Amino acid sequence: MILEKGPAYNSKILLFGEYSVIKGSMALSIPFDKFKGQLLFDPSSGNKKSNHYSVVYLDEYLQFLEQNKFSNEINIEEFKSDINNGLYFECNIPISYGLGSSGAIVASIYNAYSTEEETHDLSLLKPRFARMESYYHGSSSGLDPLVSYINKPLLIDDYGKTSIASLSKGDQNKNGSIFLIDTKTTGETQPLVNWFLEKYEDTKFRDKIQNQLVPLVNNCIREFLAGNHDSMIPEIKTLSEFTYENFKPMIPDSVVELWKKGLETNNYQLKLCGSGGGGMMLGFTKDLEKTLNQLQDFELHVL
Repeated sequence: MILEKGPAYNSKILLFGEYSVIKGSMALSIPFDKFKGQLLFDPSSGNKKSNHYSVVYLDEYLQFLEQNKFSNEINIEEFKSDINNGLYFECNIPISYGLGSSGAIVASIYNAYSTEEETHDLSLLKPRFARMESYYHGSSSGLDPLVSYINKPLLIDDYGKTSIASLSKGDQNKNGSIFLIDTKTTGETQPLVNWFLEKYEDTKFRDKIQNQLVPLVNNCIREFLAGNHDSMIPEIKTLSEFTYENFKPMIPDSVVELWKKGLETNNYQLKLCGSGGGGMMLGFTKDLEKTLNQLQDFELHVL
């Protein structure tokens, strides 16, 4: 019988704010319960390390915690002992897919081994998670593990404050929907972030980000939160066009033509899901049935 070391933590979807949030835009991220991860014990291991593939990653993360002096925040000795006695991480969140696999494991480890007083204060948790998740991306906002841990939609406003978001169904078309489309490729976050930061040094690119992308993302979020889905769709198309023209490395070859076709036909619009480069892409449509027929050769997950 497999034993639980804590609850399962959901994946996340960054609906809006990829890259632009680095330069001051709002961001909106939601938990997605189709994929999740959980720390488990395998008693059949006989007080030895489990043979589960995840143990290698747990060992590596343990070393990171030891080397970066997390002993005041994480019970490292208990974590080490558990690894040596059958602990593993069961996860169906695809790695390097923009769905927050690292966020789920950070939330799980924090829940199981934190030495700090339990809190749901976002302002305290976010920097803790940022430091813990830095192992995976070199730097982290802490938002991904925070969404998994709190399991509620989170908004970063235009002042940089993080709060729980209230989502309104509003005037949503019954036939409309948001979906994920699988590019069948993986994408690494850090090289793409580095590309973005290097490009941002160019004055023309920087002006595009500040004067076009940031206001556009903020408008999309405000319309979405207000439930104004019909008026949001044109904003999404403009965002899709901006991405297609200015973020070429973030759009995998497998969906370039699909992206372009959406812009041309207006039947659906695609955008990045997280850093892009692979993994999942987000889609918005006002006619889900028509879009499903049009994209039947691709694997879709409807939100």
